[in-house]
Amino acid sequence: MDPAPGSHAFASDLDGATLNIAPLALTQLSPSDVDRESDVSIKKRKRVRTGCFTCRDRHLKCDEAQGQCQNCRKSGRLCRRGVRLNFVDTQVVAPPTYLQPPISSSVTFQDNSRTIASEYVGGFERYPPPGQDPPLEDVAAQSSTPIHSSGQSPFFKHTKYLLDRHFSFQDPKEMSLMQVFVNQIGPWMDIVDEMKHFARVLSFYALEEPLLRAALAACAGCFVSLHLHNETNERLNYYNAAAEMLSDTLTTMHRDASLCATAALIIEVVEMLVLGPIESGMRIRAGNTARSLITDCGWNTRTQGLGGACSWLSIVMELLDCISFQHMIVWEPDTWGIDMNFTAQPSITGNEELWTQRIIYICAKVSDLRSSLISQGLSKSTRNAEAQRLQQWNLYNGWCDKWFASIPRSMLPLGQVQPWQRNPQSVFPQVWLVERPAIVAQMLYHVTRILLAETDPLRQDRLAEQQQEQQHHAYNVCGIVSNDKNCGMPIFSAQILAIAASHLVDRKAQAEVFTILDEMRRTTGLNTDHLKHKLEETWDWHSHNGQPLLSALDATTIPFEFHTHEPGHEYPHIGIADPFSHTLTDAHPFLDHHLTYDQS
Repeated sequence: MDPAPGSHAFASDLDGATLNIAPLALTQLSPSDVDRESDVSIKKRKRVRTGCFTCRDRHLKCDEAQGQCQNCRKSGRLCRRGVRLNFVDTQVVAPPTYLQPPISSSVTFQDNSRTIASEYVGGFERYPPPGQDPPLEDVAAQSSTPIHSSGQSPFFKHTKYLLDRHFSFQDPKEMSLMQVFVNQIGPWMDIVDEMKHFARVLSFYALEEPLLRAALAACAGCFVSLHLHNETNERLNYYNAAAEMLSDTLTTMHRDASLCATAALIIEVVEMLVLGPIESGMRIRAGNTARSLITDCGWNTRTQGLGGACSWLSIVMELLDCISFQHMIVWEPDTWGIDMNFTAQPSITGNEELWTQRIIYICAKVSDLRSSLISQGLSKSTRNAEAQRLQQWNLYNGWCDKWFASIPRSMLPLGQVQPWQRNPQSVFPQVWLVERPAIVAQMLYHVTRILLAETDPLRQDRLAEQQQEQQHHAYNVCGIVSNDKNCGMPIFSAQILAIAASHLVDRKAQAEVFTILDEMRRTTGLNTDHLKHKLEETWDWHSHNGQPLLSALDATTIPFEFHTHEPGHEYPHIGIADPFSHTLTDAHPFLDHHLTYDQS
């Protein structure tokens, strides 16, 4: 039915909303106005999302009645209203700034986007798996604003580095120390790190991190001091400066945890160089600090980048202490995530660091087995405990067999000369290993075999065989150390040598071990007196009058002698120049801090 003349004209949009067109007399409109009026009457009004949330969730048209809409009133539902915003445009004037909260702050941020996306088909796959510490080389490609978390630490600051790309060490003394660390110390600290962070990366971050620069200088300074037999007071200034800076940084509320952990680990290496490989609890400064700081950073052996490198180095240093003093390892080996599904390495080289990590893990498990047996005592063992012990021993022994049969050719000796072929003659074979990971891995392999022979549950039934095997592996360790002319990092070589030599029974072999330790002290400056005293007690080298038996031995008892040099000679084969030959100026940044270094 047509509307009555003079009545209001109404039109409805597709949603049912009524459009009220103002009444105009048709007689007052021109033909063109009539056409325009007809267009306006059928034009759809812009949709406005002002309905309640309840109707929107039920996919119903809301009448937008105030208070409670008709649909909610009829169904007895709560009429939820509000403003729901959709953030489509994410462009802002300036990038967001992250303010690092205090360490004691209880404010945390939780991201539920991954959980929400997993409720949809294919949603979880759109998110990459959560990663761990990125390698240091990839940090420059990430955001310049660091986020304080276990995955990425504020230590990886590269804003200054990007602005000062041409900044470098300009002090000749400081540059010489960094060269010593990069060329002599860093490679040995990277024996289980494929990315070689200590030798290749940390020196660049030391350009802008004073604490790291002080720690590297202290490590290199003590290393040079040991090799060149110079006065230690000047070198210890570097150590005191690094220890003072670390102590001050640890008391800061907004300290950089990863930077402190790295510096503490390097200072721990310094202390081992100065004091020698002694019990970790007797180290005067950072013996327990490095491990605790590494744990606070959330680093472990699974962590990628610098965190994993520091964790592995701390484990190696602790493992040697635990073997020497029969302690349980604090770093639980079962949490290291080592893949023990051995597959033979078909190529000559490759994955040396992975195979080194595996032998470290095996050695740690055997060391813990021995420590547990010593602490529990064999007299209190039950039949079930003995059966479990035999099962563990067979498992570890099988791992050793598979490891030795599967390692790449580069980790096996390139040359091996029998004792009777050496000139001058020696009781030990001459074992030549090329790569640093191979040297450490082979020494740990032989030490593991020695410990396995010691913890064999059936040792009494095959005592002669086990003793012969112990002597074989101990002789190989001594042959590897004696052939390493540069001695690498002497703290590793000397400590492993002492562990293996403690099982020697032949007097000539024992005397030659002392000769090797004396030569190591002469060429590297490492303090080996405590190792010699401990070996004397182990071998029962004291006569009835209380004097060491070594002084009563004839010179012919020690057939192997190293070529000696004149006292005070700087050994050119080591390849280290004295960085302290430059004039010491009062403007040196490390001379303002002094700590008393007690060597007692």
